[in-house]
Amino acid sequence: MKDRLFWLTVLGAGLVTIAVTALAWLFLLNPVRQAVNTGNAIQAEFVKLLNLTPRITANNAVIFAQNTPTLELVTVERQALVRHRFEESWLRSTKTFEVEAPFTARAGFHLHDEFTVNIPRGGKIAEVRLPTAKILSVDMGDIRILRDEDGLWNKLTSQDREKAIRTLTKTAKSEFLQTDILKAATQEAEKQIREIAQSAGCDAVFPAESPQGPD
Repeated sequence: MKDRLFWLTVLGAGLVTIAVTALAWLFLLNPVRQAVNTGNAIQAEFVKLLNLTPRITANNAVIFAQNTPTLELVTVERQALVRHRFEESWLRSTKTFEVEAPFTARAGFHLHDEFTVNIPRGGKIAEVRLPTAKILSVDMGDIRILRDEDGLWNKLTSQDREKAIRTLTKTAKSEFLQTDILKAATQEAEKQIREIAQSAGCDAVFPAESPQGPD
């Protein structure tokens, strides 16, 4: 009788141990392992499609440090024709200098800024925090001089012309910022990242943050 009770006790303890181990695996270890597997998969997709690795964590534990061989990620490019007119009068003598030029603006992200992806337990969601979208460059094409007129005694100088061209560039930057270029840059990045996440077997989600202007 005692032997039977002993073996029943041992069997019961064994079954409890197995059940506890199974539950720990099911609810604790396996979801974390799935998160790590998803993190590995999403890192491979980032490298393949964008040639970069954001800071990737699985359940907030770092599995990949941020590694960005390129300094910038351009996601949107826009063109615009911009015009500036300089006019100055002195003693009723007016000098005028008017120019226009095509500009190309490229918007996206500085990759030295923090770029993180967290995979929560279970590995089904990628929580992505992008850097702030910025205008990365504004390049000027060939300048066209529309008016270059001296006043009778109020003459244009080289400094006047140089200042007008500098102002033309500033005007271009300002006009680009008044468009939706930063919003579009963020949306395009989110689209690419959703595709990356889907290839890795999960869905990407993004915190609600508004893009800002350039430095």
